[in-house]
Parts: sequence; C-alpha cells; structure tokens
Amino acid sequence: MAGAGGAPNEPVGLSWPIDCLPDRTCVNIGYPDIDDDGKAHDCSEAGYVGHEGTDIGITFEAQDAGTAVRAAADGVVLFAFDGKYDRCPNDAEPDCRDPPSLEPGATTGNTVCTPVGPYCGTGEPGCAWCFAGGNVVVIRHPNVPGVFATRYDHLKKASVLVKPGDSVARGQKIAEAASAGSSTGPHLHFEVWGTGFYELADPWAGACGPNRGPSLWAYDPPWSG
Repeated sequence: MAGAGGAPNEPVGLSWPIDCLPDRTCVNIGYPDIDDDGKAHDCSEAGYVGHEGTDIGITFEAQDAGTAVRAAADGVVLFAFDGKYDRCPNDAEPDCRDPPSLEPGATTGNTVCTPVGPYCGTGEPGCAWCFAGGNVVVIRHPNVPGVFATRYDHLKKASVLVKPGDSVARGQKIAEAASAGSSTGPHLHFEVWGTGFYELADPWAGACGPNRGPSLWAYDPPWSG
C-alpha cells in the first residue's frame, strides 16, 4: 500500500521518535491529557492533568551516552532552538527558571519564543509561540493524515542537527534527548499538532481520550516499526 507521500510501502502515520524501547531502555511514558480529564487514552493516569504531549523518559546515563531523537515523519523544520543548559532542574541555573515574561523572539530562562509571523491557524500572520522545552525542534508534516506538525522538547545542548527550512526524512536523527527547559529529568516531550499551529492532537487512540481512532502512529505498538 502506498504511504501518505505516495511511495510504495512507506508507513502511514508517525514513527517512534526516540532511540529507546519501553520497558527496556525507556524508563517511563507519560501520556497526553489534552482534554484535561486526568485520564490517558487507555483510561490510565495521564502524565499529569492537561499534559500536552507524550513524555518518554531516559536515564542521565543514557543522556550522557547520547540518545537519538528522530523525525517522526518526513517534513520541513519550522523552528529549531539550541544552546540551553540541559540538566534541569537546577535552581542555580538561569536556563532552568521561568522567564519573567513571554515576548516574541525572546529566549530567556527555560523558554524560547518564535518571532511574530505566519504562525496562526494553518499559516495566517500575526502569531508567536513560546515553548518551555529549552532546546526545541518543530517539524511541519504536509503529507501525514491528521498531523500538521510535531514538536520535540528538552533536547541536549549542542545536539540539534537541523535548522528552519531543512527538509527531514522519517527516522532522521535531529537531536539527542536530555533535560533542558522546564524539566524534572531527562526525557523527550513529543507533541502532535493536528490541524494547525498549536492545535493539539493525541496520537494515541483509546476509549478515554479525545482520539477514539484510528491512532496517528504508523505501527502498533509505535516502537515496533
């Protein structure tokens, strides 16, 4: 069967975005709760109430060794930020603290902000977005059904390998996982935007989540591809 981009045998949906496996080298998964009811898609406890993405935890040892973060599908890089301290929390480190305010283009404390640009809806002008992930990449996916973009947070300092405008391929290494920004330990925050800029979607399908099916993942389980 042709995939979303039309190539034979190309997977449809999102691939697992990090080089760790649950119950083996990932230490935990915190599921999204974009409908704010405290429940994950499978009726278990979400990462926390209102959690906007999937948190995939690793150890500090895995961070130091280098754990690759990979593009979940073909796309084009919209935003890429690097250079923040990556072992938060640390009360003595300014890069781990909340900024005093949020301003377009600012990169103060644990937060990075885009300039004002065509970032409203599906590309209308006049919006800016701020991300508390410290070192962050956002990728636009024009050919993935149900997915506008994906976001990757808390990345390792000096590990980001892409810049805005770069075309990336599914599975391509874009950075490494760490604990930059508003973070309590090393992990990848993987977030899906469904219909436009910051229009959150749950990639996991289940009876207790907003996505009753189909899943936005290319494989079941997602890390099996």
